[in-house]
Amino acid sequence: MGKHIAASTLPAPTARNVPAPFDFNRLERCVDDSSCREVERLLYLEARLLDTEQFSEWMEQVLDPGIRYVVISRELRYRKERRYDAPTEMFLFNDDLTFLKARVDQFNSGMQWRTDPPERYRRLVSNVEVFLTGTDGERVVRSNVLAQRSRRAYEVDQFICCREDLVRRGPAGGLRLVQRRIDFDERSIAGRNLLLFL
Repeated sequence: MGKHIAASTLPAPTARNVPAPFDFNRLERCVDDSSCREVERLLYLEARLLDTEQFSEWMEQVLDPGIRYVVISRELRYRKERRYDAPTEMFLFNDDLTFLKARVDQFNSGMQWRTDPPERYRRLVSNVEVFLTGTDGERVVRSNVLAQRSRRAYEVDQFICCREDLVRRGPAGGLRLVQRRIDFDERSIAGRNLLLFL
């Protein structure tokens, strides 16, 4: 089991406020069943709200005002590759609450071509692991997600990703999502677009 660490040793945001990946080997697993279940309920609530297009409710009930939502893709180089100094990661999204709200407002405007006929969503959240940070009311969560988007009879896209989340208890007492780093497995997007929340 990893060592219990203080919150000050969590990875600091890098340039452009991009959350750095967590070193899960240094985090202590949460073994308190009620705490783990509370985190899982937050993720399941989020999946239901997103699946049913309740995006405004998602922002109000799940997201912290200081949310940072990042989706990365990585270049898969040979393990022995030494020729490149450039980072292997590229950012598909790097959003704060303002950008997320703009995306939600665009959807609610009725002006998006994707909303008519409507899309259907199903998100499966699995492999949920909860870790302690050393700060009361704060947890790091790792999970895998399979998201399916269906539109008409022939438009079906599936997206698989790994999520690294930081959740924190808000002033009202409930957990809120403070940051999300999504490791998107596809180097080139196979679906028609990535205009969904993972």
